[in-house]
Amino acid sequence: MRKLVLVAPARVVLAGLLLVAVSSPAAAQTTSFSLSTPYPGLTVEPGDTAGFDLALSADSTAAVNLAVDGVPEDWIATFRGAGFVINQVTVGPELAPELRLDVIVPSGTADGDYPMTITASGGGATASLPVTVTVQGGAGGSVTLTPEFPGLRGPASSTFTFNVDVRNDTASEVQLELAAEGPIGWTVDARPQAASQASSITVESGSTGRVTVTATPPSTVEAGLYDLRVTARGGGVDSEAALQVEITGSFSMELTTPDQRLNADVTAGSPTQFPLVILNTGSGDLANVALTATPPAGWEVTFDTESITTVPAGDFAQVTATITPSTEAIAGDYSITFRANTDQADASMDVRSTVSPSAFGGLVGIGLILLTLAALAWVFRRFGRR
Repeated sequence: MRKLVLVAPARVVLAGLLLVAVSSPAAAQTTSFSLSTPYPGLTVEPGDTAGFDLALSADSTAAVNLAVDGVPEDWIATFRGAGFVINQVTVGPELAPELRLDVIVPSGTADGDYPMTITASGGGATASLPVTVTVQGGAGGSVTLTPEFPGLRGPASSTFTFNVDVRNDTASEVQLELAAEGPIGWTVDARPQAASQASSITVESGSTGRVTVTATPPSTVEAGLYDLRVTARGGGVDSEAALQVEITGSFSMELTTPDQRLNADVTAGSPTQFPLVILNTGSGDLANVALTATPPAGWEVTFDTESITTVPAGDFAQVTATITPSTEAIAGDYSITFRANTDQADASMDVRSTVSPSAFGGLVGIGLILLTLAALAWVFRRFGRR
């Protein structure tokens, strides 16, 4: 029996081998990269932002998608690179861009640990990085307001100025909105000392700024204690300081006469008494009221008392001035200025003084006239018959 042996041509065998080689899948090339952060656990206050600096490297160039899992509801997680918000980045052996994940923690978040996972996927590979945000009230430092003098005292006509130091003990610079308030009718304002038109102040970490608070009471304010408040809010922190103003009363007075008459009839060389009235029209007592006068040259004005110890609020005091014109004063009108002064208030008035000739001067004049007439009569009798 004969055997049949078939021998394939060499080129057919080679074609088959090439077909097998083409149809066999080649081993897929994958990118290997690593993801890390120097501080995987951060502690912040409610309302603050936790920022994770990320380092992403790869052994070949690839586009990598970024994501974060486990972010609590109402929290905001944002990837940033070169100042932009991103969700994808290209990395390679010589390409390692700076990345950052910012996680905003809402105000009112309960204290506790909040774990999350950052993932980077691309080029057939995935890298994961667990991180934790710990929320703790007061952990991020604080901003404090400290008044130089928390209490001021003065009359109602004053404007009260407080200097308040703003201390930033947080880990970053803060911009704070300023506000101030007081009782109804008061005008209270808070401004940075270095910028009187600004309504906010920026204070670097570990530094102190200064705020000026001005408070102006209404003209009708009564004597007493009044509470004010200044607040600074921003950057997830807020602080306030209590201030107080003591109003000692409004001080004003009026200088007049019992019958409102502002003129006096005087005689040259003779004293004339002229009554004055000091009215306390303010809400605070007037102390040590001094009286002075500015009369014409050669005149004299004295007072039965040159200083009044106290004039209670709403009350009055009466003083008598003695006006003595010069003996050489001729008939006519003259002006005298009277003044009342204290440390709290002052008042003045002008009085018109009408001078009448003195009785002695009148007698002298009459005598001169009589002598003149007698001399004329003698002359007529002596020489009239010739």
